Amino acid sequence: MTLPRLLVVDDHLMLRQALVELLCQAGFDIVGEAADGADAVALAKQLEPDVVLMDLRMPVLGGLDATRLIKDACPAIQVVLLTAFDGPALEQQAEEAGCFAFLVKGGSPGDLRLVLHQAVAARRALLSRGSPSVDA
Repeated sequence: MTLPRLLVVDDHLMLRQALVELLCQAGFDIVGEAADGADAVALAKQLEPDVVLMDLRMPVLGGLDATRLIKDACPAIQVVLLTAFDGPALEQQAEEAGCFAFLVKGGSPGDLRLVLHQAVAARRALLSRGSPSVDA
């Protein structure tokens, strides 16, 4: 089985690099990185990762709007929102945008890995069904 393929999106370079290093060590294949939502959408369409690990607040295009565009173009790609902000309203907005999960920065790396593996499994299950509307 191939390694889970991730696109990591965060406008803070040091945090993005730390996430990439952590996730590489955890057995993920980081297929791309982006610093804003517009680049994330373009890269998601081009690279077709299993999961996009997406920051909420970024320049050019925010994480929720980028998620909507990614899900419209490639419905099977799963988006995990990772943000410093919390609250039921944000979680509801993330769900409505199509996010697989909403995680708050500062949580445990083990929880992040678990959610990412669950998101990968969800994508692979969608693709195995062979639905013509998925990633068409």
